[in-house]
Amino acid sequence: MSTSKSYLPSQKFGGLWKSKKEKDAGAGEAPEVRLDGDEKFEPEHVSETSLDASTGSPPVRRRREAPPLVRDLAPEERARLEKVLVAKIDLHLLPMLIIMYLMNYLDRNNIAAARLAGLEEELNLSGTQYLTAVSILFVGYILMQVPSNLFLNKIGKPALYLPTVMIVWGVISAATAAADSFGGLVAIRFFLGFVEAAYFPGCLFFLSSWYTRKELGFRTAILYSGSLMSGAFSGLITAGITGGLDGKKGLRAWRWLFIIEGVITIVIAIGAYFILPNFPRTTSWLTENERQLGIWRLDEDIGEDDWVGSQEQTFWNGMKLAFADIKMWVLD
Repeated sequence: MSTSKSYLPSQKFGGLWKSKKEKDAGAGEAPEVRLDGDEKFEPEHVSETSLDASTGSPPVRRRREAPPLVRDLAPEERARLEKVLVAKIDLHLLPMLIIMYLMNYLDRNNIAAARLAGLEEELNLSGTQYLTAVSILFVGYILMQVPSNLFLNKIGKPALYLPTVMIVWGVISAATAAADSFGGLVAIRFFLGFVEAAYFPGCLFFLSSWYTRKELGFRTAILYSGSLMSGAFSGLITAGITGGLDGKKGLRAWRWLFIIEGVITIVIAIGAYFILPNFPRTTSWLTENERQLGIWRLDEDIGEDDWVGSQEQTFWNGMKLAFADIKMWVLD
């Protein structure tokens, strides 16, 4: 008659299994439990051990452990600290991201204001040509959204990437003032859309590296409000430029419109280099307690830490994960 070993979940340490008989044999000794990284927090990702040779048991997944500073917190204290942490993140991230998105939307749609300021007349555009110049932006926009986020995920530097693409689209937007034909205007608008496409999806990726799923929807809605505010600012800027700068230095008002808004975009992007962080683990304005809590709560929420290295962020791995996610097919 074959005998089988009985296993207790509390007897698993480091991926090794102990039988009940072996437990009884060493009953006089307290099991030694060692948690790697007690002093320095490095979130432990799920890993699989090999099959048990004697039983053929399925792989054992190693249990994640909270960092010491988080593990020792009472639930009420953790809730209080997490509320303070989220408010601090909101203050450092959202104002700049909203302003950047406002300029993203403004530079994309200021061609309508330029039309009123003499663009169509000076370039001798027909109605169809004007609408083509408006629409061509979205061709570049659609083409670049996915590749941009793949690249951002690979380099893992949103605090560098997002302001840089903002400077580039600010330069392109300002260059619209130099357009002197329909073909030139269409080319500029296409590349403007190509570069601007990096911002909004990249911004959502950035926010998801700081907020839990429960918090992300509200922050995305706040971010999207920037596009609505751009309508009010667009009218005010256009009115000021049309009334005071038309004909200055030999340039029509619509050219000044693109120049001024492009320069404003570049200035804001330069400021963003000094304000935006990358990820919780590399942010200097978080205390050690806040850093550990910020990393752990994301790991706890979705089972993954934030971005930790380019070796794990391959294009093919990202594509495989996307196609394996049922939510992508449902949303499509």
